[in-house]
Formats: sequence, structure tokens, C-alpha cells
Amino acid sequence: MTKINEQTADAKLSKDIYQRVLKYLLPFANFFLIAFFGFTLFAISQPGFAVLMEAFVRALDGEYVDGLYLIPLGCIGIALMRGIGSYLGNYYMSKASANVVHRIRCELFSNIVSLPIPFFDENKSGRLVALFTYNTGVMVNFATQALTTIVREGLTVVALFAYLFYQNFQLTLIFFVLGPPLALVISWIGKKIKVLGRGIQESIGEFNHVSTEVFGGIRLVKSSSGETKANEKFHKASDTAKSIGLRLAKVSSIYTPLMQMLIVMAMALVMYIVLLSRSTMESAELIAYVTAAGLLPKPIRSLSAVHPQLLQAVVAAEEVFKHIDYDKEIDTGEIDNVELKGNLAFNQVAFSYKGSEKPVLNNISFEVAAGQTLAVVGRSGGGKSTLVNLIPRFYELDDGDITLDGVAVNQYRLAFLRNNIATVSQQVTLFNESILANIAYGVDDASQADIEAAAIAANADEFIRALSEGYQTVVGENGVMLSGGQRQRLAIARAILRDAKVLILDEATSALDNESEVKVQDALEKVMHGRTTIVIAHRLSTVEHADNIIVVDEGRITEQGNHAELMSSSGLYAKMVQRDFSE
Repeated sequence: MTKINEQTADAKLSKDIYQRVLKYLLPFANFFLIAFFGFTLFAISQPGFAVLMEAFVRALDGEYVDGLYLIPLGCIGIALMRGIGSYLGNYYMSKASANVVHRIRCELFSNIVSLPIPFFDENKSGRLVALFTYNTGVMVNFATQALTTIVREGLTVVALFAYLFYQNFQLTLIFFVLGPPLALVISWIGKKIKVLGRGIQESIGEFNHVSTEVFGGIRLVKSSSGETKANEKFHKASDTAKSIGLRLAKVSSIYTPLMQMLIVMAMALVMYIVLLSRSTMESAELIAYVTAAGLLPKPIRSLSAVHPQLLQAVVAAEEVFKHIDYDKEIDTGEIDNVELKGNLAFNQVAFSYKGSEKPVLNNISFEVAAGQTLAVVGRSGGGKSTLVNLIPRFYELDDGDITLDGVAVNQYRLAFLRNNIATVSQQVTLFNESILANIAYGVDDASQADIEAAAIAANADEFIRALSEGYQTVVGENGVMLSGGQRQRLAIARAILRDAKVLILDEATSALDNESEVKVQDALEKVMHGRTTIVIAHRLSTVEHADNIIVVDEGRITEQGNHAELMSSSGLYAKMVQRDFSE
């Protein structure tokens, strides 16, 4: 019973996917109509050859004496019709299919980038990349090649059967003995291909993830002599994909010869009955009938070969549409374009990650006045980074609220809220573009003068101008062409250019050498001036001048005050300062 229910659900899912793809096709219906017209011409040309053959045999018997020239002209006309039909069908089907896949691919990307941060915490980037490489690749292949074959050969089969029915209705019914065995083969193949198709998606996603992870951390891999381990991990993932791919190829390879055997058996039976019927049909009619019947195996074989591709495309589309349908990041805020001062407050905030029983933050309350600096310190894993990630609403609170100028942050529009929060972290994200574009990222109306002024304030202008192409220098993937201190200063220049009211500094100087730290610290002091700043740092020397300091330990605020007050209390903060001093 469960198996029947699963099959029913699977059939319904496939039907839903077909209907959904059809909706994407509708805006390009004109292209499909032209393609359909072209393939109709192509299909009509097939029985046209059988008709021509009948005329040729009759001419040999002495008929059409005055019109013999019409036979070669008819041959040329049919070939011309076939060529024009093939061109119109192939080109406009490809044009329509390319537009449909482009639209689906863009919609997929647009929806994924609009999903909340927890989605990216739970999904590997390699698996997401596989949606655009493997899944849409399968859909492109189906849309541009397989769909063309289905329409062209499908219409050809219909045209040939129409002619055969016209010639001899009873004889043509023999082909329908193929129905039950064909249905069994198609059903068996369908189940196998869908299961293997889903397995391939998972395996390709896994080795995409492994390769992305290794290439992204190639310096660590090489410095740790981890090439062998990386190879083993990738080979294992690739071997899994290979094994499933071979099983899929095996099933697909069995399918086509099985279909061919059934078709040939039906053809053999038809030919035998034609031979028995030679006394009831004229020779010309028999030859025309056999010619048309002989043209059937090729389009049927092509259709049978496409069927596995269709099933794989359905599985690939299922995964794509699943990601398109994920709920976007919730934005219920309505407040926009107001002048913010920067007064920030946490009011009994509690938060836990999805699937975690223990809260990461519990009963967190503090206030930061506009233009003041709050330092957040504590042991690793205590919840410091989680705390600052709640300010731009990367995660939704379990309890309590966070306010900015006395208004809960969820009442501001997300784009407006995040445009007023700038972050400089230890892990600087730079794109493989020019320095100019990297500094201006997120600020569309920035002028060259504004960008250079931000770079000067961030102590970055000097090293930028020393580069071969200055501000037009392409920094490489994630800024690989630059040093750690240079990347940090570009991130600070980006923050200065945004002119956000709230600044978050998450371990911004922890990985720098002393010389770089001095330059970065000087730049940070400039960007912090007049802004509400939240500083997370392991090096406590960078936070001792903060207006207020909170110590977060195991998700709770255990101490709060300025540097002098916390040192006098001899708590965790004092012990951490003493540890740093001794080191």
C-alpha cells in the first residue's frame, strides 16, 4: 500500500513539474508555435516519401506518362520542405528553450541569494553550485536537444501512423500489440532512473563541495602537506558519482535495445502479414505501406533514447524548483529613510540555533549610546559573534528584542537596516574585481573622489597607488594578491564609504603583524569616530579604551563596566588581561 502511495505521489510530483515548466514556456509561446510549424512540415515530409514511392512504382507500371517530371519535382519539393521545417523547428525550439532555462536559472539564483543566513549554515556551497552546474546543465541539455527530438520525432510518428491508418486500418492495429510491453519497460526504467538521478545529484554536490573547500583553502592544504588527504577525499566523492553514473548508463543502455527489439518484432509481424496480403493490395500500395512502416523505427528509437533524459531532467528540475520555492528572508519592516542616531540596546535577548537544545545567548541586556564604543570580550565559543550577528537580523530572536534609536530592528526594512550597519571582520571578503569596485561594493552612487577619500582615511591610498594599475588593480579571488593588512584596510575603506551609523569590528586586528596592526588600528580609530561601535577582540589591549565593556561567558553577561572597574573586580576580564600581559 505504501509503495502504491509513493508511486502516486511520484507521478503527481512529475505532473506538477511538467505543469510548472509549461508556465515558463507560455511567455515564449510564439517561438514554440514557429518551431511546432517547422517540425510539422518535417513530419509531413516523412509519409510524403512513401507517397512518392507509390507514385514511382505506378509510373514504372506505365501510369502518369504525361506527368513523369512531377515525381523528381516532388522529391525536390519534399526535401525542401523537410529542410525548411528542420531549420525552423531546431532554431526556434533552441531559442525558446534557451530563454526558458535562462529564466529558471536567474530565478533560482535570485531566490537563493534572498534566503536567510540559516539556510547557508545548513547547506554546503558546493551543493548549491551543483544546482547551477549539474541540475541546470541537465535541464539545458533536455530543453535544447531532447525536447527538440520529442517534438520532431513525435510529430513524425503521428504523421506516419496517420498515413498507415489511411492505407490499411486493420494492418496498422498490429503495432498496438506493443502497448503492454512498452508500458512495462517504461515503468521499470522510470523508477530506476529517478532513484539513480537523485543519487547523482547528491554525489556531484558532494565533490563540488570538496573541490570548492580545497581550492578555497589551498594555502592551508599546501602548508599542511594535505594534498594526499585532499586527493583521497575528492577521489572518494568522484568514485561515488562515477559508480552511480555507470549504473544509470547501464539502465539507459538496456532501455534502447529493448525498445528496438519490440519495434523490430512488430515490424517483422507487419511485413509477414503484408506478404500474406499481397493478393488484396496493389504492389504500389504495399511498397508505400512498407516504406512508411520502415520509416517508423528511427523516430521511435530516438524517442526511446530521449526518455531517460526526460526522467533525469524531471529529477533535476524537482531540485531546482524546490530551491526556488524556499521561503525568502522575512522582511516585515516598514520604516525606511529616517535619520538614525545610533542608540543601540539589547533587551533580555535569548537565541539558540536551529536543532540546538542549549541556548547560545540567554537574557542579554545592555545599551550603547550613539557614538559610543562597546567592547564584547570572553572565551571562545561564548556567543560573542552570534551576538553581533543578531544586530543586522541575520537570525531571528527566540525572545526579547533589539532596538535601534528605540525602535525594534525588525520594524526597519532589512535593506535600510543593513545599509546602516558596517562590519569589519578578521575574514575579509573581497571579490575578483578591481580595488575600486571592492571598496564601492554596496554603494552604487559612490564617485571616484568619494572612494579615494575613503581609502585615504583607511590608510590604504598609499599602497593602492603603489600597485601597477592603482585603483583598477584586480585583487584576485578573495584578495589573494594583497596582504592581510591591506585587505583589512580595504574593508575599513568600504565601511567608511558606507558611512553607517553602527560599526561592528569582529576580531579585525587579531591576525595581523605589529606593523600592519598599527596602520589598521589608526584607520579603525578614524572610522569609529562619531559611530556606535561594537568591538569583539581577543587582544584586550584593543578594547581597554572602550566606553563600556561586557564579558560574555556561556551565553550570559557575567561582567559589565569600563576597563578600570572590571580590573578592580578581579573577575574573568581581569584574568584575561593578566593572561595577555604575561604572554
